[in-house]
Amino acid sequence: MTDAEFQTVFDEHKDAVYRFAWRLTGSAAAAEDIAQEVFLCLLRQAHRYDPVRGTLRSYLLGITRNLALKRWRDENRWEELGDEEFIPQPVRIDNGDVAESVGMAVRSLPALQREVLILAEYEEMSLAEIARTVDAEVGTVKSRLHRARENLKRTLAPLNPAKTENKERSTSHGTTR
Repeated sequence: MTDAEFQTVFDEHKDAVYRFAWRLTGSAAAAEDIAQEVFLCLLRQAHRYDPVRGTLRSYLLGITRNLALKRWRDENRWEELGDEEFIPQPVRIDNGDVAESVGMAVRSLPALQREVLILAEYEEMSLAEIARTVDAEVGTVKSRLHRARENLKRTLAPLNPAKTENKERSTSHGTTR
């Protein structure tokens, strides 16, 4: 890979790599470190990219994912909590900042759900691209994405006062005294 080719790839994908790393780790410093390492890996081992297996963006985001997981393991933050065991907690809406509440809810998801949600919703990748990026079957990605969206719905329920009011009304009308 020539310097010019590398610069083009870097300019085209640096923002996506950084965003994904930041959303996975929740840390700007960690995201910067991971993004730097991703492009160093590409520079050192450009021959490992196979266009037949997917886009360069998927390849780079796959490296990003692997480095973020390695970082979690190294920092002893890796939890073996299965997706089925996750119990979403409603977010607190103290300051009324919806974007911050959504960000907190996304960060609270289990790692496997969080990564597919980020790739689908923020990076706008197809299910097939996500499957290649996270090295999983498309059906597994669909399942994780569905669970992530359901968990977000429950976690963010307090942000939708209309649903809360309707639920209270239907509960109060359905009781007999």
